[in-house]
Amino acid sequence: MDERSASDEDLMLRLQRRRDEDAFGALFARYRVPITSYLFRLVGNRTEAESLAQEAFLRVLEKADHYEHPKRFSTWFYTIARNLATDFLKKKRAVVPDDFHGLTESLLAPGDPEPEERSAWQEDLRRLAEALYELPLPYREVVVLRALQELSYREIAAIVGCPESTARSRMDYGLDFLRKRYRRRQREKSAPGADETRS
Repeated sequence: MDERSASDEDLMLRLQRRRDEDAFGALFARYRVPITSYLFRLVGNRTEAESLAQEAFLRVLEKADHYEHPKRFSTWFYTIARNLATDFLKKKRAVVPDDFHGLTESLLAPGDPEPEERSAWQEDLRRLAEALYELPLPYREVVVLRALQELSYREIAAIVGCPESTARSRMDYGLDFLRKRYRRRQREKSAPGADETRS
């Protein structure tokens, strides 16, 4: 079977049964960017995100025998990545993003916006990124998985280990938190003397 047309689950089954290197290569090609992006949005450090992504792929190889076909590979893999990120964050007192430019770029859709509009968008997205990292992890991870990774609530619930209703309520809380933080930062920016304070 052509790797390009094979499902994730079939590729994983080939890896599980035959240690098929081509199957692993196809999974790596499909998931390297999205899983690194997901980890970057969780831990706020590009180097650490890339390192965790490599570890996640290594776990796929090491734990291939634990994969239960036909369980969705994406859910299984995101769970591995999420657990690695959680363990990493437990060792840190707080998440302090080291690359807000990279974070704001990762929040932009491929066609948005036009170059002349990017400066204003970047400033707005920077505020959203700052607010995102003030959000406690249980809520931040749901916002990232739903709004940025575009996963279903069923998938999110399986990844984070909670009922769908809890995933939805965390999403609602997270979005409300981000809206309030964003508006507060907008008010701070427009307050008299704000420019002088930042200079």
